[in-house]
Amino acid sequence: MHTLQTQAYSSMNQKQRVLCYLKEHGSITPLQSWLVLGCYRLSDAVYKLRKDGHAILTQDLTVKNHFNEDCTVAEYIYSA
Repeated sequence: MHTLQTQAYSSMNQKQRVLCYLKEHGSITPLQSWLVLGCYRLSDAVYKLRKDGHAILTQDLTVKNHFNEDCTVAEYIYSA
């Protein structure tokens, strides 16, 4: 999991944190968004960023849940 300098991001809103994270790391999943950025509704932040003209692709990513079952989640990829 990527670490985040909390102080550097504390003055940003969620949309700004998501954009900054995408530019730094290239992609983000909902779990990363929640754990690292404190952003629960990643899809909403991505929707708003797309409306602002940012090119963000969505890719299906298969992960394991707590019961070791395959689940599909979105992975958002920054495409500058």
